[in-house]
Amino acid sequence: MDNYIKNFNLQEGAWSDLNYQDKDKTGWDVTTHLYRCRYLSYAYANPSSGYHNSPKILAILNSALDHFLSIGYKNRNWFPMEVSIPSVLLDVEILLGDELSASNKQRMNEFCSHVKIYKSGANLIYLGNNVLHYALLTGNEALAEEAVTKMLGEITRGSATAIQDDYSFYHHKERLQQFSYGGAFLQISSQLAWELSDSKYAFPADKVDILRQFMLQGMRWMVRGKYTVPPTIDRAASRKESLSSTISIETVEFLEDLDPANKAAYQQMKEQLSSPKAMSVIGTRAFYKGEILTHHTREFSTFVKVISDRTQPVESINGENTQGKFSSFGNNFFLKNGKEYYDLMAFWNWNLQPGFTYSPSANAIIRKPFSGVLATEELGLASMDYALEDASHKPVLKAKKTWFTHGDIMVALVSDLQSSTKEVKTAMDQSRWAGWVQTNGKNLSSAQGYTMDQGEFVFHNGLVYGTGPSSLISLDLIDKKASWGDINIKYKGEKPLMDKVFLPYIKQSEGDFYYYIAPARNLGEAKAIHSSAGFEVNMNNEKAQIIQFSEDIIAGVIWDSSYKVMLGKHSVTFSHPSYFIYNNGDLTFTNPSSEVLEMELTIDDKRIKVVLDKLNGNTRRIPE
Repeated sequence: MDNYIKNFNLQEGAWSDLNYQDKDKTGWDVTTHLYRCRYLSYAYANPSSGYHNSPKILAILNSALDHFLSIGYKNRNWFPMEVSIPSVLLDVEILLGDELSASNKQRMNEFCSHVKIYKSGANLIYLGNNVLHYALLTGNEALAEEAVTKMLGEITRGSATAIQDDYSFYHHKERLQQFSYGGAFLQISSQLAWELSDSKYAFPADKVDILRQFMLQGMRWMVRGKYTVPPTIDRAASRKESLSSTISIETVEFLEDLDPANKAAYQQMKEQLSSPKAMSVIGTRAFYKGEILTHHTREFSTFVKVISDRTQPVESINGENTQGKFSSFGNNFFLKNGKEYYDLMAFWNWNLQPGFTYSPSANAIIRKPFSGVLATEELGLASMDYALEDASHKPVLKAKKTWFTHGDIMVALVSDLQSSTKEVKTAMDQSRWAGWVQTNGKNLSSAQGYTMDQGEFVFHNGLVYGTGPSSLISLDLIDKKASWGDINIKYKGEKPLMDKVFLPYIKQSEGDFYYYIAPARNLGEAKAIHSSAGFEVNMNNEKAQIIQFSEDIIAGVIWDSSYKVMLGKHSVTFSHPSYFIYNNGDLTFTNPSSEVLEMELTIDDKRIKVVLDKLNGNTRRIPE
């Protein structure tokens, strides 16, 4: 507050530290001017503030608003003009009311009157929220009812660009935007439902139920504590603090007030948001539409994001996410305390994002139909028919990649790897370097590159990283200087900062290999896990990738439909390439491709024709 007062020129109505000639589509300084007005309005209206009813603050506000409304600033981006700025002006009017000058109040309402509801998904909710509050402030009940009706129509499951059937969230076509646009969708809708309760505009119970399910069946599975991972927020990963901007306690409490019958679930959600150790969900969830696999135990959480021809690559627009062209193309992430990737994006090597297999000649990804996810309650897999191309659209790398999660371990299989170059690297992870790094026989503490000996693992920050017997782990420990402006124009001109990066990877350009990652409390436990990790790779080649966790728990991907897999005493074949999970006699299977709607399953000599359940997979009991 003191800085806002000190840097303000009352005669000009402007702040000396803002650039009013700024033309950026994001991080526009003119929007910052108005955000400061809203903040000052809170300070003026709040009885507990030291600036409550301050004539000096009111003079600044009227001068600042007059400056904005007189100049007629415009941005090329529709969003600040129709969403951000009207939202601020409406908040200021609600807070200050008749304390505003008559001229400012009239011009503010005039500015907001031009907002129309003409988009879909989260953008419709943004616009509807502004139109509704403008209508209520000006006494236009017909317009208020129209706004509420249009917003209620967007709160539905299975829409094209909002809440999906699996409670993931799409925005800008088929892109997972769970906590960026999806978070705004949930927050605004929940707050409006709370504001309008007991009025003629009250949200019906079925709409509140959709919001509850969206939060509990979707969002809750994509966080640990309040933290998430980059694939759930698309280009917003290039924004500071974005990985903790998931669900607010306030949003949960809005729904809790509206839906007291589910109070226990909301209480669990609030506890989970308070600490990464207070997980309210344990198990595995595969989001077919979002193409993300999430797996939670008491010790850690695993997230694997893939992409197919049914979904879109991550956005790089408005000067954001300028280095993220390979994002979400087969990435694995691990959270224990939530800080592993938090505000690390500016310091990443974006060519070696966690889980990514990279060739120096690669320029773009190739999306294919046989990529997706499948899960049962305690076991999941995510798989990709993996390919990269160069700038001339010539394929330069291909592989079959599958990640399995079960208990306290994730195992990644890579097979049939082929590349036009020998400089291929697969990043096992790329997280914040936090303290000592240990191996079988030594401590690593210097910022440099290392190569492990045959059979060595790496232990860091409570996680053990290991490979199969034919592969070696390479490791870069990095002190890196970087600026957030390198990945997001919003931060242009900011001074570079320093952070530490932990980057284990495997250098292999052809053939087959695997790696695993699991939590361990100490070096001794890490050694025990590495010597007996509790899984066996049964097959890892161009025909099939199959892993066995016990006699009765087997999972895999059948790439060649002629391949016959043995499950217990029974032979099983699928008429099409398939994912499968066999758990104590129950066989769950699918083919994620939108072109394969039916499948014939042969158990021994018995043929079974099934219509595929793409969301959940099909389950059949295999007799003993």
